[in-house]
Amino acid sequence: MSRTQSSREHAANALGALSLVVVDRMNAAFEAIAALGPSAPAALAALHVFLDSGSVTQLSSVPGLTHSGTVRLVDRLATASLVERVGAQDGRAVSVVLTRRGRRLAVQILQARETSLTSALSALNSDEVDRLAAALDAMLATVTLARSEERTTRSHDRPQPWLCRLCDFAACGRSEGNCPVNKAVRTINQS
Repeated sequence: MSRTQSSREHAANALGALSLVVVDRMNAAFEAIAALGPSAPAALAALHVFLDSGSVTQLSSVPGLTHSGTVRLVDRLATASLVERVGAQDGRAVSVVLTRRGRRLAVQILQARETSLTSALSALNSDEVDRLAAALDAMLATVTLARSEERTTRSHDRPQPWLCRLCDFAACGRSEGNCPVNKAVRTINQS
């Protein structure tokens, strides 16, 4: 086995292990904040950051749930007084809106996410963080392009969860055009 292949295998294995640890830490932090299941944190964060007053259909694409699964999620969140359903003026559509309690919980979820992630970076100096950020941007762009290709060949209806379902849009520079996922999507759309 070549040194490059061994390094690539080692990096892939380490990335897999680190990914699981980070996700486990975030999920444990989310569960400590509110025991609402695995899709609730992403739904609350999305409603707080970019989808407030969104429809159940729009919300379903964030965690990658079916419409009926999203209805059940919204039911749980409404029972916990975290969201409210608000009817549209035409009476045909329903929007999902965070309550004050839901907004506070969404902020706590995003703070727990940030704490988990910055903890994982704490062993790196600033140059290493810069190199890692560049590598992660390249990896996210590649994954985004691959997911787009998968979507064109998929035969079932269940949507894939958004890559950015728990992202800090300010940190990635989305509004300045620096988000690697958004850049990749624009590249796809221009093709």
